[in-house]
Amino acid sequence: MEVLIPSNFNRFTMYDLLSSVIDNDLNPKDTVISFNFTKLKFIEPAGVTILSNLFEWLHKRGVSSRIIYPENCSGKKNPIQFLDDSNFFMRYAGKNLTRNPNPRPTTIPLKLVAYSDGPRWLEREFSFWLSNQLNIPLTSLATIRICFGEIFNNIRDHAQENIGCIFAQHYPGSNEIKITISDFGVGIPENIRRVRPSLQDDEAVMIATTEGFTSQTSPRNLGAGLHTLIENVVKNNNGSVHIHSNYGILNCTKGIVSNEVEKFASLKGSFYPGTLIETILKTDSIQNITDIEEEFEW
Repeated sequence: MEVLIPSNFNRFTMYDLLSSVIDNDLNPKDTVISFNFTKLKFIEPAGVTILSNLFEWLHKRGVSSRIIYPENCSGKKNPIQFLDDSNFFMRYAGKNLTRNPNPRPTTIPLKLVAYSDGPRWLEREFSFWLSNQLNIPLTSLATIRICFGEIFNNIRDHAQENIGCIFAQHYPGSNEIKITISDFGVGIPENIRRVRPSLQDDEAVMIATTEGFTSQTSPRNLGAGLHTLIENVVKNNNGSVHIHSNYGILNCTKGIVSNEVEKFASLKGSFYPGTLIETILKTDSIQNITDIEEEFEW
């Protein structure tokens, strides 16, 4: 079967693509699926991670994924060139589709990172890239590194998956950095229901971000991970956090009047295979993030 990638691909436009590939029983609709990229005009960091996660999910279920792309796909503003520069096609087509693809300084090329290697990746790649982008010392990024390290721990604990897809991009014009992490595991709700079986997906995602809650029988850093990430990114940095796992969605933003974190949970009619976490950091207030380094034990 053949499916079309939307012209503008992000977390808002992914649902038609996902429903065209995944049936109502949450299985792949075919054993061979061709992804048509000829209409793609723009793709956001979340779109890159979502596609990678979908390809990994299909591969894990024995599906062969093929790629259809336009003849003319060169140029910095071309989304195929952007994906090639981001290492997407080398990973999923086994080759580059453009001439001389090069990583862009404003992006971290697509990575599949084992969660056990998360702290090393954060320290050696992510922190150096972020330091260069913002022209601030590595020591100022210790708390951010810890926050994202806790994302690795939380997805591993909740999703029971050992590998995550990661992509990041800096937008200097809007003073933002978008960082998206996704995995193709069972999802946060499925794991939360082991201890709270009555919860719907949106309620499960909400409770997973509550300080003091754990789905583990031997809690480590009880309640620290997602709650601490949200508090630091949203409350201290004025950024935002979006989580979509299975049918559950949680959006976290800063209240205009209250100046506190506001969480909005909802159920979506479309299924996301695993967990997607999109974090938007505001670069002009990134050093407002509190130093919490001593609160955690690795």
